[in-house]
Amino acid sequence: MVPDRIEWPTVGVALAIAGGFGAVLVVHDQLPAVTTITLLAVLGAWYNSLQHEVIHGHPTPWRTVNTALAAAPLGLAVPFGLYRDIHLAHHRSSDLTDPRLDPESFHVTPEAWARAGRAHRVLLLALRTLAGRMVLGPLVAAGRWARTGIAAMRTPAGLAREVGHIGAIVVMAVVLRAVGLPLWIYVVGTAWGGGALSMMRSFAEHRLVEEGTRSAVVRSGPFFSVLYLNNNLHHTHHERPGLPWFALPAAHLELESDQVADDGAGLYAGYGDVARRFLVRPFGTPVR
Repeated sequence: MVPDRIEWPTVGVALAIAGGFGAVLVVHDQLPAVTTITLLAVLGAWYNSLQHEVIHGHPTPWRTVNTALAAAPLGLAVPFGLYRDIHLAHHRSSDLTDPRLDPESFHVTPEAWARAGRAHRVLLLALRTLAGRMVLGPLVAAGRWARTGIAAMRTPAGLAREVGHIGAIVVMAVVLRAVGLPLWIYVVGTAWGGGALSMMRSFAEHRLVEEGTRSAVVRSGPFFSVLYLNNNLHHTHHERPGLPWFALPAAHLELESDQVADDGAGLYAGYGDVARRFLVRPFGTPVR
């Protein structure tokens, strides 16, 4: 769904993220490293949410303008065009969570599990816990994106996308060096920390159930609702993927998504509830 007018709340989010990153670059040398890393993690996760919003056609009627708001690889690992292709394929999947059909699944096939060595199986099991997903997930995801990007380089379009992605990272590194922000602080904050916060959102959002929705709902307060641009209302997002983030709460009530999710993939009282259940306990089997 292409909006017929500019969605100013989303433009405001984009401006706030840009202003936040700009402020960190300017004042980082006056802040403790842990504060800078925390701010970069929040901004990185928020930017990931903005990219997701842009992938679904927001916030303007013009795709070029939308892409310009979210194409910079601030999280380093993910080429935006590749992310768009894979996420839209996830929405088209006829069998969510099946790794053969759902490119965003963290499950593996029985055949892949049978081939996996002991260390690989330990990793797959660790990724089924929230702690493991947040600590190791950004690194595993970066490896996935790298492999997918390299494979895509067999085509001229894929090669151009990867060259552009690498070139943008080089430009970012030059900017970071110019303002004196250590690269390791940026990587730990934006790429790892921001990725970890995004992994917390996606951790329990899909679950294989025989009947009912496979998209969960995590009720959350204002901070996480804005940070994730209401994508925690994940059943509603999958039912109405063309809606802008600020329209999801009303649609959520209309669809009675809390009850639908509770009867299906799950309804959680908040991310504290998710952590209480699955911080170190596996969220189901890794084999699908």
